[in-house]
Amino acid sequence: MPAVQAIIEHGTIPGEALEDETSLLVQSVTKTGSREAREYMNAEGAVQGIQERNPKLVLSFDTYITEYTGLAAQHPGTEVVSLANFQVATLGFTPGDGTLIFRDPVITESNSDAAKMTFTVTQFPFV
Repeated sequence: MPAVQAIIEHGTIPGEALEDETSLLVQSVTKTGSREAREYMNAEGAVQGIQERNPKLVLSFDTYITEYTGLAAQHPGTEVVSLANFQVATLGFTPGDGTLIFRDPVITESNSDAAKMTFTVTQFPFV
């Protein structure tokens, strides 16, 4: 008899499954692409041209901590080498381009639940 599987799928399943990061059980990831807009107006105050600048991708994670190592022990503002949940091009951003920066970590601990951590990783493709 085959081994029990955690997930059994039938039919077409949209999207891709999340991967756990080292020492973190990933519950959700939100990916937000953005640029800063510079608008150029004429003398009448109408926009005549727009420049979309400084592209960046922000990945927001909601996780449970299994061990205080890896990202769960990383200092804010430091570089992230790779992410299991950013292995394919997303919103036109390519993994491996530029630099990934670890930001805004928040750890929540309680007596009634496992420790949780939220954080963001921002990709700056030209750094």
